[in-house]
Parts: sequence; structure tokens; C-alpha cells
Amino acid sequence: MKIRTATPADADEMVQVRTASWRAAYAGLVDADVLAGLPEEASERYVRHLAQKRPLELALVAEKGPYVIGFAVFAWDRDEAAEEDAGPGVPGEVLSIYVHPDHWSRGAGRALMNEGVRWLTEEGLTPVRVWMMEGSEVSRRFYERYGFAADGARKTVELGGASFPCARLTLQKDAAAA
Repeated sequence: MKIRTATPADADEMVQVRTASWRAAYAGLVDADVLAGLPEEASERYVRHLAQKRPLELALVAEKGPYVIGFAVFAWDRDEAAEEDAGPGVPGEVLSIYVHPDHWSRGAGRALMNEGVRWLTEEGLTPVRVWMMEGSEVSRRFYERYGFAADGARKTVELGGASFPCARLTLQKDAAAA
């Protein structure tokens, strides 16, 4: 498996990974019609996003052979600072991390997270945080195994006309090294 920086050419495979991951992890939490419509809404957005190459943002893919099996995006915590104020001292955030369900529990997620957390730390974007949809046991287990813990912050996100409660988790100091 290889971890590398994502490019716009990876967008279609990233969408396939995201779609499969969402359908497996959020079945029963998110309406099936919303899950079925993911590729249409996501592909163009990912291509546009990757083409921007914004400062203080890192998009990675995990490849196995010629295929993208996972991806992650890391940046500054958008709830803490605007882009022009982002920099050392502002918390970092895992904006997204998805691995195709056929490759769950085989190290791709941890490898992506290791590289992203290393980068965030080097950029001075600490502590590292992630928002997780409540009720997703797959997500909760992954983040807790990595060393994240709920910090009490909560928000609601809208998706497909429905509201979903989310909890923020913060990486515990030196947990990723364990």
C-alpha cells in the first residue's frame, strides 16, 4: 500500500470509495435515497476541491496496486479560524477519511491518519480534531482505537433534508504513537 498526495485525476475513485464507505457505515442512519445519490453530488465537488490546492490543506490517497482504496483530507479547524487566520496555534482537523469497506481493518485508515496527523503537527495545527456522526459505530471504533476521545462539543449537520447530531473528538496527546 502506498500513501500519496491526491490529484484531480483521483476524484472519481475517491467518490467511489466515499460512496461505498458511506453506504456501509451509515446504513440505517442516513436515508437510503440520500446514500444512493452520493456519486452525483460528490464527484464534481471533489474535482473542484482538489484543483484548488489551498494552503494548509492536505488531501491524501491510499493506493493498493493501481487502485485508490482510501483517502483523507486534513486542514485547520474551520470552526476556530477563517482561512486567512489559519496557522500555527489553530487546531487541526480531519475533514474526511474514508476507506473502501473491502479494505477496512487492514491498515489503510491508520496509514492515512498517521501521515495526516504528522503533517498537521509539523504545520503547528494542534490539537487534532474530527467531527463524527453520532450513531456510527464503525467511525467511533476507528477514531477511539486511533486515540481520539469525545471532548463534549456537538453540532448538527444537514444532509438530504434531515438533521444529524455530530460529536467532536480530539486526539489525545501522543495517542497516535501508541
